[in-house]
Amino acid sequence: MARRPISNPFEYVQIALRRWIWIAVPTVVIAGITVVVARKLPKLYRSEALILIEPQKVPSDFVRPTVNGNVALRLESIEEQILSRTQLSQIIKKYALYRTLPLTVDQKVTKMLGDIQVSPISDKAERSSVTAFKISYIGPDPGQDQEVTRDLSNLFISENLQTRAQQAQGTETFIDGQVSIASQQLQTLETQLRELKSAYMGSLPEQETANLQVMSQLQTVLQNDADAVARAQQQKTYLLSLGQAVANMSPRAVAGAPAAPNPLEQELRQAKTDLAMDEQLYTPEHPDVIRLKAQVKALTAELAASAKAHPAAKAKTPAKPKSALAALPPEERSQITVLDQEIAQRNKDEKATQAKISALQARIERLPAVEEKLSNLQNSYDVAKANYTALLEKKQAAAMGAAMEQQAEGEEFRIIDPANLPEVPTSPNVRQIELLGVAGGLALGLLLAGTVEARDAVVRNEADLNFYTQAPTLALVPRMTGVKNVTPAAPPALPPAREA
Repeated sequence: MARRPISNPFEYVQIALRRWIWIAVPTVVIAGITVVVARKLPKLYRSEALILIEPQKVPSDFVRPTVNGNVALRLESIEEQILSRTQLSQIIKKYALYRTLPLTVDQKVTKMLGDIQVSPISDKAERSSVTAFKISYIGPDPGQDQEVTRDLSNLFISENLQTRAQQAQGTETFIDGQVSIASQQLQTLETQLRELKSAYMGSLPEQETANLQVMSQLQTVLQNDADAVARAQQQKTYLLSLGQAVANMSPRAVAGAPAAPNPLEQELRQAKTDLAMDEQLYTPEHPDVIRLKAQVKALTAELAASAKAHPAAKAKTPAKPKSALAALPPEERSQITVLDQEIAQRNKDEKATQAKISALQARIERLPAVEEKLSNLQNSYDVAKANYTALLEKKQAAAMGAAMEQQAEGEEFRIIDPANLPEVPTSPNVRQIELLGVAGGLALGLLLAGTVEARDAVVRNEADLNFYTQAPTLALVPRMTGVKNVTPAAPPALPPAREA
């Protein structure tokens, strides 16, 4: 039969009062057992140390650190090294940890890893910046826990110093190697640059102006030589023309008697003299040379025609000397010899000057290709030199950083709060366990009381009667108080039923 649902909260109080034994007994029993068990559990103590991460004492503007500046990453690396199997095995062996537990060495190391906790503390302003960290160890012996925590703190400090020194030394060694390689590359490029400049000496870009100036000077010298040769030729032609004139004179004129000059012969000699001078100055295709040649030819033909027409005059013409040079006095012949020597020397100088000009022209024409080669090699040399200079600066900085780490002037770990001696066990929390036991016993008692109450079918009030009988209540009998041993009266007899 279904129970009437409770509609009044006061009924719960009535149920609790009726079933108090079912509630009290489980509560007391379970609470008592919990208290006894909680006080018998092994107690664990936590020893904790606080380590501050101090920045380097020398300002970074003067000495740049050569160690990784990310403290969080370095702390993780140090933690992995310290909490390795080798380190923890030594600590376990030193303090005989977990000797009462049937565990292997690896299992003890695993358990100790679970008992050790490293908690970084970040800066409030910069969450990514770690300023300190805590190291804690949990164990059954407070004194031993303190010793283990102290050893772990010292290991973190010494490992940090060793790691920073190794990183600084490794950085310095690496940069030394790079400086050596850069120096060799720089020397190789310097040798190539020197050999290139030596091979193309005279065709270097910085010598272009000097080459042009020298070429201008050589051209001036060449022009001066040409002018000197022309003047010497002109002087020589003049002297030869004088000798020719002397050679053409009649014996009578030579002896001093005057003779009537022949105009054609004088005009022919003048034309030949002009032709000789122009041939020294101009090419055969020059108009003056062509004109003078035609004039000499015409005058020669005319003179020949005149000689045929007057043979007596021809017979009177004295015999010519063998040459015009032989007809000159010794002084003029010596002067012609000097002029010949000057002309020969000038021609030789002209050839030498022309050769120099050709060499300079070849150098100037070679300038673009040489400039390109030199520019490429110079760029490589400049890059190598800049790299070498930068590496030298880094080498000096690395050396100063390594010296700073060796003198313990860099970033370091410093213990602010040493490992404490725990006085109160961290676990188990006896009070919490006892409260949980009381709460569990009370819950069980309430469950039992509710179960018993649900199985009880006694009608206790008017609401129960109305729920179970579904009939209206005609009258209520009050509870009799203060009356003892009252025998209830027999119910009145009912009248006989009428027959239908």
